[in-house]
Amino acid sequence: MNRYTNTIGHLERSAGNDRLRRAVAARLDRALKRAGVSSARAAKWLEVNEYDVQYWRGGITAPPLNACMRLATLLNLDVHWLCTGQPQVA
Repeated sequence: MNRYTNTIGHLERSAGNDRLRRAVAARLDRALKRAGVSSARAAKWLEVNEYDVQYWRGGITAPPLNACMRLATLLNLDVHWLCTGQPQVA
């Protein structure tokens, strides 16, 4: 199974698993805070509603993979880490 498939699978499992969803939310929130990016600004970047980003940051819902990929690119993060918490594998 390749890394992309692992990341997708993790996000799909997190949608139904409160612990995983909250872990993704914590990483997303920490990354946005460190970058000084508000939920409103992230929502504008992603062309989604600000409430969506707030729900992701709060662990209420899980962000879709395309949002994670775009945020990771914009924030210069590893998308695999953002979605799974696992460090980048060389």
